[in-house]
Amino acid sequence: MPRVTPVGASLILEHVLADPSVPAAVVTKLLVALPFPSHPTPRLRRAVLLRRLAADPVSESSLDTLQLLAALPAPASPIAAAHIAVAAYLAVSASDFDDAAGALFARPNGRARLAVDEGGSPALASDEVMTTVDQFEAAVGNSFSQAVLRGLWGDRSATEERVRELLAAEWAAIGPSLLVQAAERIVGDGAVETWRAADEATRAKLRILAGEERTHEILSKLEEPTSSANPISTPAVEKVINSLKTSCAELHSVVEDPLPAAKAVADEVLAARTEKSVSLDAEEARGQPTTCGTAGPSAPNDKGKGPSTGKPHSLMDWNPTARTFQVW
Repeated sequence: MPRVTPVGASLILEHVLADPSVPAAVVTKLLVALPFPSHPTPRLRRAVLLRRLAADPVSESSLDTLQLLAALPAPASPIAAAHIAVAAYLAVSASDFDDAAGALFARPNGRARLAVDEGGSPALASDEVMTTVDQFEAAVGNSFSQAVLRGLWGDRSATEERVRELLAAEWAAIGPSLLVQAAERIVGDGAVETWRAADEATRAKLRILAGEERTHEILSKLEEPTSSANPISTPAVEKVINSLKTSCAELHSVVEDPLPAAKAVADEVLAARTEKSVSLDAEEARGQPTTCGTAGPSAPNDKGKGPSTGKPHSLMDWNPTARTFQVW
């Protein structure tokens, strides 16, 4: 079996340790078998601290663990309550309250005070926490105050419950491991994009990881059309439309208005028809037959001898030399 590289070991440890369902015994064997990375990811550091806290929730060591956890990015909100509960229980359960409370809460160097005071972790500080720290400091040498604080903070099961609430919130927020994220990109929802961007050599490696059945499914999806939308992008369409609008506007600004010319032609036609009508009336008045037949060069004559010729053209007849005008 090939030796696991440091990168591979880090990926495996991050995936396994951050899964709370994996038993502690399995984690212990894995830590013995694999080299621990010299620069662990924040997720791996968080997983190690959470497992350490789960194994030892209330002790001097757990107080250190809580403070290290608070220094990581975005600790869960219950951490302040868990931290002060552990510190308070350590003080009230000690055989010498004054020594323990002084070491934990006294100015300027009490362990708990340094953690929540200015310069400490903002995740551990709150108005309620600072009030409790001051109460313990003031209780040194005061037996009555000590009795009150023992009644408030002396229940170990309540302290452990605060720690369990923190653990539940942290495990819920820890997110997927790098291996899970990679698996999603290779065989999950992001597989199509990953395989589409991969060259043939990379696809050969992905095929080994995905297996033949999943590979066939992914390759089938790659052959499907990427989109049924118009292949012309929206910006391109808008550009064309704007160009057409500009061209039409410029055309209207330079073309002479055809209406006056069309009106002049119509006046000429009307005058010609009026003149012809007057001439026909004059012929009828003299009793002469008219020669005006059905309009059109191909209209039949009265005797059924085919198209008549030499007759006046109708305005509706086709004239290849005529000029046409369009009224806008």
